[in-house]
Amino acid sequence: MVTDVQGVEVARLRAKDAQAFRSLIERLQQPITGYLHRLVGDREVALDLAQDTFLQVYKEIEKTSLDLALDAWIYRIATNYGLQYLNRQRLRKFIRFSRGADHSTDEHSAVYVPGTMTRSDLLTLASMVPSLEEQAETRLLIQQALASLNPKDAVCLLLHYGDGFTYDQIGNIIESSPEAVRKRVARSVEKFREVYRRLSTTLPVAGQHTELRSASEKKRRER
Repeated sequence: MVTDVQGVEVARLRAKDAQAFRSLIERLQQPITGYLHRLVGDREVALDLAQDTFLQVYKEIEKTSLDLALDAWIYRIATNYGLQYLNRQRLRKFIRFSRGADHSTDEHSAVYVPGTMTRSDLLTLASMVPSLEEQAETRLLIQQALASLNPKDAVCLLLHYGDGFTYDQIGNIIESSPEAVRKRVARSVEKFREVYRRLSTTLPVAGQHTELRSASEKKRRER
């Protein structure tokens, strides 16, 4: 439900009030950029997509109604830009693969730069690890596991656990029913856990690296 304060904000934005837009950007630029960073895995790309999002808001806001759910609408625009980017990336990878590109190159390019989660079960995977090396490896696993999901499933997972949106709010963002969102989130969590467990068994943890280095140094000293 839109409050009177939100209605006033929408009215000022529709009137192209410069101060209203500055306040909006100050309030949402960091959350939107952070969300896009977690979605696409690239900070610079996320900054560009966030800029495109606010530009689209400025262009389209006057076409909306006063009872607009403003934040959900802006997140919907950001989500669309993020999904378009991911689809373009997947198309490029498919084209490279179809032209006989080296598989190892494609696999490497599919590994996104580790993102920074901010809350929830996904976050604690990284925050509970004391070693910086272990944290980096955990974040890499999280990013790889997220990349394995259907893009819309990843969106629902990130919005719910990463940004704290309810199923109703996410439904407004991706234009789906709350029940459909709930099912997407439940399905995504199960797949995420499955992929994360599988990946974690193939990537040596930081402690193992440390043990190997210590054993190697001990052998050198013995010589």
